[in-house]
Amino acid sequence: MNFIKIIKKAIYREKYNSETYIKYLRRIGIRIGEDCIIYVPTKTLIDIQNPYMIEIGNNVKIAEGVKILTHDFSWCVTSGIDGYITGSVGSVNIGNNVFIGMNAIILKNVKIGDNVIIGAGSIVTHDCDDNYVYAGNPAKKIMTVNEYHEKRKKNEIKDARIVVKKYFDRYGKLPDEKVLREFVFVFNGGKKKFSNIVDEVLEDSGHYKLCKQALEKNNPQYKNLEEFLMDFRNDEE
Repeated sequence: MNFIKIIKKAIYREKYNSETYIKYLRRIGIRIGEDCIIYVPTKTLIDIQNPYMIEIGNNVKIAEGVKILTHDFSWCVTSGIDGYITGSVGSVNIGNNVFIGMNAIILKNVKIGDNVIIGAGSIVTHDCDDNYVYAGNPAKKIMTVNEYHEKRKKNEIKDARIVVKKYFDRYGKLPDEKVLREFVFVFNGGKKKFSNIVDEVLEDSGHYKLCKQALEKNNPQYKNLEEFLMDFRNDEE
């Protein structure tokens, strides 16, 4: 371990990285499944006052700035009415295969089902059903995950072309595979040896085997990245 890593580990301690943070949360009593990632632990708040009130399933990805709360201190106000203190503690249960977007807040007494996407900046105040996308303040049901998936597929090439144009306008050159790493299905397919970048993207999904099988069956519009970029250049000229 180099000097910088030693310093960072000393400063951030259990929040040094996703692995150390998850180990810490498990150690104090929070149940967390396998293949979970907390992307920026130093900017994430998971309520540790009542760790036994939180359960997180498998393949849950938590983005930067997310807050998960099991209590509030509102009784510091209400107790001023007549001196009576009313406890305010509730559970949070997050299912399997869930993504919680940047700066979302999950409040107490909430159950998030399986295969759920929580949009960035959402405030989740009520239960979220399986297989849906939620967003807003308060978070509301937007569409099914399948509908969202098909929408993304439909717009994938258009979105990839926008990335290429913006990158070219900024840097004066075409992007490489690393820049377009999330668009692997646009120009990859068949049973062949894929690059390390493609392999990393499949791994990041949390569904490596399933995604690799899908990619091997994929019949992309472009046979490779070069053909996709050439098509972009032809349209621009």
